[in-house]
Amino acid sequence: MSAPASLTISYELAPPEGTQAPASGLKPSAVHAVDLATPAADGYKAYYDSLRAALAIARTKTGEELTEWRDAVRNRELKKEVKKSDEDEDEEEDEDEAEE
Repeated sequence: MSAPASLTISYELAPPEGTQAPASGLKPSAVHAVDLATPAADGYKAYYDSLRAALAIARTKTGEELTEWRDAVRNRELKKEVKKSDEDEDEEEDEDEAEE
């Protein structure tokens, strides 16, 4: 008897240093396995239907996680931009005062 077939999707991210992990506590790497129907037991139609369903489940789960990571990195980048624009305004004010 063979082990049940499964679809496995994994990823390993390298977020920029200083990026806060998403609030849900996600790790930067993950492995998702979804079991498939065995073709011998139920025929190939059932197997491919099971494969299609497993792909949808894995795609949804991975997509949700990657979206959380994208948002975490975006938030970090936005904070950097706000800080930089504040510094630019300070420099412009200093230049204006020097001209007077």
